[in-house]
Amino acid sequence: MSWHADHDFRVTISGGSVAGLCNAITLRKLGAAVTVHERVPGPMLARGAGIVVQRELIQLLEDNNAGPLPFTTCRGRRYLDPDGGDGVLQDMPQEFTSWEAIHKALRAAVPAECYRAGSAVTAVSQAGSKVAATLGDGSIVESDLFVAADGSGSAVRRQMLPDVEARYAGYVAWRGTLDERDVPSDLFPFFNDRFTFSEARSGGHMLAYFIPGPDGAVTVGSRRLNWVWYVHVSRADLAHTLTDKSGVQHRSSLPRGTTPDRAIADLRARALREIHPKMAALVSETPDPFLQTILDVTVPKTLFGRILLTGDAAFVVRPHTAGGTAKAAYEASVLARALQSARANVDVALQSTERLQLEYGNALYQYGLALGNRWSRERNTD
Repeated sequence: MSWHADHDFRVTISGGSVAGLCNAITLRKLGAAVTVHERVPGPMLARGAGIVVQRELIQLLEDNNAGPLPFTTCRGRRYLDPDGGDGVLQDMPQEFTSWEAIHKALRAAVPAECYRAGSAVTAVSQAGSKVAATLGDGSIVESDLFVAADGSGSAVRRQMLPDVEARYAGYVAWRGTLDERDVPSDLFPFFNDRFTFSEARSGGHMLAYFIPGPDGAVTVGSRRLNWVWYVHVSRADLAHTLTDKSGVQHRSSLPRGTTPDRAIADLRARALREIHPKMAALVSETPDPFLQTILDVTVPKTLFGRILLTGDAAFVVRPHTAGGTAKAAYEASVLARALQSARANVDVALQSTERLQLEYGNALYQYGLALGNRWSRERNTD
């Protein structure tokens, strides 16, 4: 977009995670003056999660001269039966990365002067074509466009759509990573160069694949073996499941290092009963599994004047769609293309963006729902 020389188009972004950074990168390339406000004061905590590389993210990085993004590869998939055996092999090359590798690549493409750490947006309001954002310190910043990328618990979404609530999907994702050097020699060849799946006896499934190491290293010996296990947890048991080793109940996840020893022991015992022995051994070898509740969030609209919801602030999609980061990149690219096409007509561009967001978000939600219904069926009631 070629902004008029006398028009300093200002954009405020709430949230410095993947969606916020994707928008910062694409909008800066258009010539907008962008400021990202991230409530976390220090470095963003590494979530430790593996992610299947999607084309939308790679395209955004390439189009904006960002990256490179470190990734690992595998030649094919292995499908296991919980009773054991070598499973069924399928040729299907794939690439994997991690949340922290993605965040690092995106963050490196946003200049320090555009990023305000420890700065939370607490409220937004619009007067005319200007949006005023109130920050945690009481100050107010004004811009021509406000992008709410403040995550699944979005404060801006709560303000704009107070009736929209996250819906518990009925199951959780247990996650873990193991440094490659700590993977036992009898497990390494089984998982190496494969995207491995195991059904569980009472429903749900587990998957495992290698991702870049903590420093983005992808050479053999320096990677991490990442796994996710989708497990049914009744709503009645959810509060107990989300209580950490200090007795504190969390809203939707147990961060790495907070899981009670008893919960880890129960998970390992369940693995021996439920999943393929090699997968169960991987769970047993992982010292600090952590947990993410699977939630659905859908919205009837994403646009409120010059205030736009994006990323998890709009739709929260299930992780087995492998679509969260792809959606963030797609939405940022859609917004930039719409602004570029509409030239000075920002409101027309935003309306076009909303239409595509709703179409994409609802489709991804339905896809995740179908996968979840297939994979989380319980053969036994627990």
